[in-house]
Amino acid sequence: MSPATRYIRTETAISVAINAVLSALAFVLVFGLRGPVPVWGPGGLVLDGLPQGFMIALMSTLVPGALTVRRLRRGALAPDALRDGALAARLPANLLLRALVLALLTALGAMAILVLAGFLAGAPGVVNWSLALCGKVLLGALLAVLVTPFALRAALATPLR
Repeated sequence: MSPATRYIRTETAISVAINAVLSALAFVLVFGLRGPVPVWGPGGLVLDGLPQGFMIALMSTLVPGALTVRRLRRGALAPDALRDGALAARLPANLLLRALVLALLTALGAMAILVLAGFLAGAPGVVNWSLALCGKVLLGALLAVLVTPFALRAALATPLR
């Protein structure tokens, strides 16, 4: 396994763990510690996918991206590792702008995943608290698994200034 691949896997694993824990904490803050959790409408699981997806993608792009740029500048990571010109061309070179683009797309994707899950579950009005918690933690981990490697590859593909 190349050092760059190992780097991406390590950073992704860290991101998954952090986002799973933060998703659980956010869930408890929003939905409390017990009782059925509403699925639809204001204050429901589906709409909560927007801020969850946005924040996970934002932080899964900004933090590892800033660390990657710092490591590239210090020489701790090879600057040409996993260079992918096509990927760099598709996303903004500016880290904050890249994070915002990915965050907006991921927020919509997270809400779509929750809508699909709600309909597959028979569109219930409420869901058991522990099931909802597990679902939100898994969603947080899934989004981190999808966004972090993508964001890291873009960071590695963006030329340093």
